[in-house]
Amino acid sequence: MAVVWIGVCVAATLLSWRWFVHPAGTARWDARDRATWPTPGADAVVMFGGAGPRFDAALALVESGLAPTLVLSDPNDPPPDRATTPFETFCRGEEDFETICFDPEPRTTRGESRFVADLAQERGWRRIVLVTTADQARRARMLLGRCWSGLGDVVVVESDLHALGRVAYEWAATARAVFVRRSC
Repeated sequence: MAVVWIGVCVAATLLSWRWFVHPAGTARWDARDRATWPTPGADAVVMFGGAGPRFDAALALVESGLAPTLVLSDPNDPPPDRATTPFETFCRGEEDFETICFDPEPRTTRGESRFVADLAQERGWRRIVLVTTADQARRARMLLGRCWSGLGDVVVVESDLHALGRVAYEWAATARAVFVRRSC
């Protein structure tokens, strides 16, 4: 029995590493190394809401000319000491590129995926660059892929949240997406 338990623990550790710490098919965000950035020509850079320097990465990618449109998910309520979230303030500004800000319904990765898929379909987009954290990348790509058949590059940023807690959360959220909520 101990051998089985050790085997399950080793398998879970290896899968966690591959799926939630260093997911395949993603580019690690490095603001100084443009060779790691996706190639230009995307229709939009999309930032799903959450922890880490997602906004800085998404903004830098659009400002570099990677895509003409920045799509920001802002599923959070403003902090108690402010009337707006930082993204609401940004979205009201004038930029040299198109900015689309949205509050997903529901306020989940699934809601974000649905909104982005509808927007991409409506605008005839073929390629987007999704900015998220490594722990969320696999599930975000899966959910977006269920709703939209376009191509997507994924750029991951470091999360500022506790890694073990994020991995545990992603195991549960991925299991729910695979076994319970199987549609777009």
